[in-house]
Amino acid sequence: MEVTKGIHQFSGVSNSYIIFNNEIFLVDTGMPGKSGEIIDYIKNELKRDPQDIKTIVVTHHHFDHTGSLDKLKEITGAKVAIHSADADYIAGEKTQNGSLFMIPVVMFMKIIYRSRSVKADILLEDGDEIGDYRVIHTPGHTSGSICLYNPNNKVLFVGDNLMCSKNKIEGPRVLHEPELFKKSIEKLKNLNIDVILTGHGQAITSDANNKLETFLTELDN
Repeated sequence: MEVTKGIHQFSGVSNSYIIFNNEIFLVDTGMPGKSGEIIDYIKNELKRDPQDIKTIVVTHHHFDHTGSLDKLKEITGAKVAIHSADADYIAGEKTQNGSLFMIPVVMFMKIIYRSRSVKADILLEDGDEIGDYRVIHTPGHTSGSICLYNPNNKVLFVGDNLMCSKNKIEGPRVLHEPELFKKSIEKLKNLNIDVILTGHGQAITSDANNKLETFLTELDN
């Protein structure tokens, strides 16, 4: 569905997005098996060719956000962009961290869906731009977690850095580098934000600045 003008959201275990503007690109790809739904939507709803997608931006390396990455790259021919600190994970050169329960689950799903590793085409760094969006490096959830901010439409993609529960912003359930998280999120403090699009749960489409300010105040306490 179109969650805000020019941005379409796919829900599931995690959220994926199509930015449909001057340049069409994807943000995250969801779990394995999500590629068909996304491609059908591009063809049937947006009336565009999948190869119009030039870039797939990955907010962080976790499998619930990269499970359909190999299939979508193959179908669209898009370049894959991820922060340099997380690139080795999607390339299969490092093992994705997680709980003792999740590691075998991820390995099992990779076998079932025949998921392949993907080498990044674009290594992102803080301050880089993808279309109208600026990359904000926000380590904490993972070393290479990023947000994407567009000052024109005042939309902020946060990946798993933030989530919304009961109309309130919360931090991620898992922090691999908790000592970095607070400093990372403080980078968002002075942004003018109308919409926050999260990796899980519902979008924040009203009073986004105040809700983020409340969260940051609570983080300081």
